[in-house]
Amino acid sequence: MHKFFLWILIVPLLWHSQASGQAAKLIDYRLIRSFSADEVKQWLKAEHIPKVIFAAREGLNVYEIHYYTRHADGRLVRASGQLYVPQGDKPSPVLVYNHGSYACRDIYFNGKDEQVICLAFATDGYVVLCPDYIGMGEGEGNQIMLNAPTEAGATVDMLLVVSDLLPSLSVKTNKDLFLTGYSQGGHACLATYRLLQEKYKERFPITAASPMSGPYDIERTVYEARLLPNENPVYLMMLLASYYESKDSMMQMGRVLVPPYDTLIPPMMNGCWPEEVLNALLPDICMKTLKPEIFKEFEDENSSFRKYLRANNIYDWKPESPTELCYCMHDEQVPYKNSITAYNAMKKNGSKNVELWMVGRKFRHINCATFAVVYTKMYFDGFLKGHPMSHGPLGKRALLNIGKLFVKP
Repeated sequence: MHKFFLWILIVPLLWHSQASGQAAKLIDYRLIRSFSADEVKQWLKAEHIPKVIFAAREGLNVYEIHYYTRHADGRLVRASGQLYVPQGDKPSPVLVYNHGSYACRDIYFNGKDEQVICLAFATDGYVVLCPDYIGMGEGEGNQIMLNAPTEAGATVDMLLVVSDLLPSLSVKTNKDLFLTGYSQGGHACLATYRLLQEKYKERFPITAASPMSGPYDIERTVYEARLLPNENPVYLMMLLASYYESKDSMMQMGRVLVPPYDTLIPPMMNGCWPEEVLNALLPDICMKTLKPEIFKEFEDENSSFRKYLRANNIYDWKPESPTELCYCMHDEQVPYKNSITAYNAMKKNGSKNVELWMVGRKFRHINCATFAVVYTKMYFDGFLKGHPMSHGPLGKRALLNIGKLFVKP
């Protein structure tokens, strides 16, 4: 029997026992770009975002932040992230946005995709933090995708250093802290939420959270998809690479793959290749890249890789702050059952303010994000306007429902 998936997972457990705050230390920061309110308005217009949903109210500054956090093996590593700061002088709520999965490590500011989400929140008065995670952006090492301790650690460490930095930037914040993220970012959002609640409740009390379409039950998600074709087979390779990277031995993943993948794929997991290139090299049923005996081991719930995935499930605990779980019924990348599973487990554990919010029935993963973000924004705004858990004005919700009719799945 192969031993590759039977290693004892001591390193992640040792890491989890260490206080993330011991690592947090600012290295440096720089201003990337400043926008006037009118420039933001034109930017959002170019991205086809209606002003009735996201109005450009303030100018903003975007910073690149470099800081230290901890790798899964416990060593200090350099990490990076972006900070979006409104230019107004009114005290601002703080929002942490966790981004989704990328095979490429290059995360630079271009104001596109998920960065538009950060811009939209910041121009409406939110201070927004978007960590790159370990091995992404300008950080060290290789990424460790869907690893709950390092996602949370990198996020909380950025929150710690930014909180100390903001006064020197003449930025005032109020008591409100919101957490959100999409896809992998939904998983990272809940991991961050749990860590803040367990270790930083007094310093960072959470106002509300809205994780969106995240693989919270990552073990079942991977297991149930093992024999199904996937439009993005690279995600399994990224997970497998992350498993080995968490042990600081990523290149050993080649020992569990069949030729030609055993020599082709591991070197390409270095963050320099985009998803479309890697997807084209892989079979649509990605488990076919595994040696038959390794696949047989994966069928055993006591195999090391299954245990690793299970250790990074993030649904079975008790959130104490208001929480909205957004999902879409037709999501082909992250099954909606993840949100149902999380909701049921959290309610069973005694959470009183957790609710499900079905964003749409027909939307696939990408288009689901657009509407999930808008619902999240209205949900958070309700707390700031004295209407917690209101889900936004009826008029805007009606416009969204009309808009859904004209958007392809």
